[in-house]
Amino acid sequence: MLICTLLLLQGCSEEPTQTATENVRAVSINSVADDAYVKSIRFPGVTQTENRSQLSFGVDGTVNYVLFDIGAQLNTGDVMAVLDQEPYRLALESARSEAEKARVTFEEAKTNYERLVRLRENNSVSEQNLDAARSTYENAQSTLRDALAQIRLAERNLSKTAIKAPYDGVISSRSVEPFEEVTANQVAFTFDGMEKFIVDSSIPGDLAEYISNDKELEITVNYRGSYFNATVEHLGERANEGLNFPVRLRLDTSREKRPLPGLVVSVSYRMPDGEGAIFVPHSAVVAEPTDGNPFVYQYNEKTGRVSKAGIRIVNAEEGGYWIKSDLQKGDSYVAAGAAFISEGQKVRPAEEVR
Repeated sequence: MLICTLLLLQGCSEEPTQTATENVRAVSINSVADDAYVKSIRFPGVTQTENRSQLSFGVDGTVNYVLFDIGAQLNTGDVMAVLDQEPYRLALESARSEAEKARVTFEEAKTNYERLVRLRENNSVSEQNLDAARSTYENAQSTLRDALAQIRLAERNLSKTAIKAPYDGVISSRSVEPFEEVTANQVAFTFDGMEKFIVDSSIPGDLAEYISNDKELEITVNYRGSYFNATVEHLGERANEGLNFPVRLRLDTSREKRPLPGLVVSVSYRMPDGEGAIFVPHSAVVAEPTDGNPFVYQYNEKTGRVSKAGIRIVNAEEGGYWIKSDLQKGDSYVAAGAAFISEGQKVRPAEEVR
């Protein structure tokens, strides 16, 4: 009887049992880091220099030669172009000759006048003759002064037959050619200094208000991959046509490579965002199949399960998205593999990232 009962129990224990096994997928889990999102907006601008001059010859003449062309970088005092100087050299020689004649006449008149002054003391000459000598002496003195002034004028005119760089800079435009007849003050070159660079741009009212309140701001100017820090030099108080405010930026050009004036550049304004955006990789964001709203999967470490957390994408970058959501610092979320799981599913952390 006992043997039959044991055999019966053994037979019952060998019957197969079937249990449902839950699919636990391995995913990458990240924790929300204490990243600081910086809002960045960009506007175009044009480079300029604080020193810009329209250079011209100071006298009329024929252009003898032009030494530099557009884009040439010059140092202070470098000769850029010269007129035919022969007429002005001749004029200077003539002025010096006339001055020498006036000097001889003056010396003779002076000697004669001083002699008559001594004779007058002994009543050896009449007052009338002394007055005549004095008048001749004064006229000769005036003529000599005029002659010397003509020398200075001729020297000045000769110096103005050459255009020289007024400071270190670059030629932005040229409008003269050799053998061309030019007049005084006819613009020959536009010359830009290379020491102080500015960027003229315009910004919307909200950014202008942000700047006027002296809030934290980082400004960067980009031209073909070359970046320059900038500061606000001047902010207009009145919007252009009621839209944007003019702004002038000063570039930090301490680096050897500098942008040339007249270039269109991109100006980036970066300011801290106070709304607590967080950064997640692209693979963490999934879109609802029905309405396309984005979300991430929040991971519960206690239960090992995930739940949807709605988000708003603030900005997209090469490595991921800046988002706004209810996630807090330290919360865990699915960083990779989110496209292959569903609401409430149990998952297993494959690795820790970030």
